Amino acid sequence: MNMRRNPFADKDPIETPLPKPPDIYESLRVAEPRRRNRDWEKRHQEQKVVYRGVDPKLASRVKSIAKEINVREGEVARFFLEYALQAYGTGELDLTPYPNPERLRMTLFPSKNQMGKNNNKSQSRRKKGRKKAKRPFWKVITTWRNFSLEVKNEISDLASEAGLGVPVGELVTALLRFSLNTYDKGLLKLKPVAKMNNHKILERGEF
Repeated sequence: MNMRRNPFADKDPIETPLPKPPDIYESLRVAEPRRRNRDWEKRHQEQKVVYRGVDPKLASRVKSIAKEINVREGEVARFFLEYALQAYGTGELDLTPYPNPERLRMTLFPSKNQMGKNNNKSQSRRKKGRKKAKRPFWKVITTWRNFSLEVKNEISDLASEAGLGVPVGELVTALLRFSLNTYDKGLLKLKPVAKMNNHKILERGEF
């Protein structure tokens, strides 16, 4: 019995290429960090303010109000400061600077700086063993956004030597305190009117 010849016997078998083994060093390589696009920050840098020495309680109050009405914190702070600046211009708010014996500049809060040194000495022994003193206001840094260049310049000019000659933080504190007191009395209303990026904005115009 004749064996039938296999027609594929003389041909080389088809070789299937094996998959390339993974590069163990490739998995160890750290991917380059993705660079953050800071174009928006550069365009809005003029709308950012950084103040040192603002009363943290007032800044915290501004933050809570902004959260309640769903408005950006800087928008609320700017609104309060604009209101107080207008009140100062009309004479409704009195900002009288006093000499500060501890600094070369004037101060808007003389009662805090004229506390008797003898009382401090007598109380120094009592304070031993108590909690550490709170962080001084002048070390606290407050940052807000959504400020116009006009408001920033008006505050800096008023605090300068040509104006009241007081620290900017003290001036901002005095302005916020006046507006918040007026707000608590119900004489100042915040009116969110529109939405922008899921946040409302405050209505501008005459207070």
